[in-house]
Amino acid sequence: MPFLFPDRFQAFNLNVKRPTIMAILNVTPDSFSDGGRFNAGRESFDVDLGAVVDAARIALRDGAGILDVGGESTKPGAEPVDEAEETRRVVPVVQALARTFDAPISIDTRRPCVADAALEVGASIVNDVAAGRYIDSQRRLADETESGFPEEMAEVVARRGASVVIMHMRGIPKTMQAATPEYPGGVVDEILAFLKRRRDAFVAVGVAPERIAFDPGLGFGKTFDQNWSLIANLERFRELDGPVLLGFSRKTFLRETARRYNEGRGLTDEAALPDVATLDQETATLSALVAARGVEILRVHNVRQTALALEIASRSVAEAPQI
Repeated sequence: MPFLFPDRFQAFNLNVKRPTIMAILNVTPDSFSDGGRFNAGRESFDVDLGAVVDAARIALRDGAGILDVGGESTKPGAEPVDEAEETRRVVPVVQALARTFDAPISIDTRRPCVADAALEVGASIVNDVAAGRYIDSQRRLADETESGFPEEMAEVVARRGASVVIMHMRGIPKTMQAATPEYPGGVVDEILAFLKRRRDAFVAVGVAPERIAFDPGLGFGKTFDQNWSLIANLERFRELDGPVLLGFSRKTFLRETARRYNEGRGLTDEAALPDVATLDQETATLSALVAARGVEILRVHNVRQTALALEIASRSVAEAPQI
């Protein structure tokens, strides 16, 4: 597998032989495919710490290199939770994982205060769907092209010496797919320009460039065709000179691909389509394909199936032994 510039990935503790798998551990009641998975409560949502630790242990056994903990659903149409509730969900989980495992822990949040609390108890990576644009002190998300706002997330990352994944999101989760997202400058060019601006903002605050990874935000305010255009143009993201993370696990555009494929063969029965729970095969297939093109981090639900796909892909291009 090609793996460009391996020295710059040391801050993320990435595997230089193949993509590092980031295991999704959503401690939410409403995430799109695994909401409520770790619910210990009945009427209210309470996190079952033992169940999360057990799931993390299995993920690491199966091949995960990073554990990604999220306490707020960012699926299309999702309602936001307040910072106190998000903190209540994630901080005990991060603390329990840090005490149990040596693996890097990522906190999936857009709020600087939540990131700071998670970094305090053992996280080392911030996975920010808002790319540092959420301003705690103003309770708002800065516009995609806005500049000059308080860089509160960047300041947290710099002060803590953490690493960060900055992602592109058009709009907010509640409304990002309500209308057709438009990219008059071209979806690839616009997202590249956005990620470069946000990278430069983090660096200006004091975050080391080698501690920044980039996520084009598949499914976050993109149409079916726009998602596939981003994937088809992955090589363009080398312009960012940092690790690329992709998160397409179980996403709707994969199911839509299956629907269009079936329709092209005259098969219109909805029962023939994969549901969310069975999109792991499609996720693993695409994981192997983008790995061959140099993607460094894959954020997935089913670690075992993805790791196996990467193993098979790796063996298919390895130098064959002489027999």
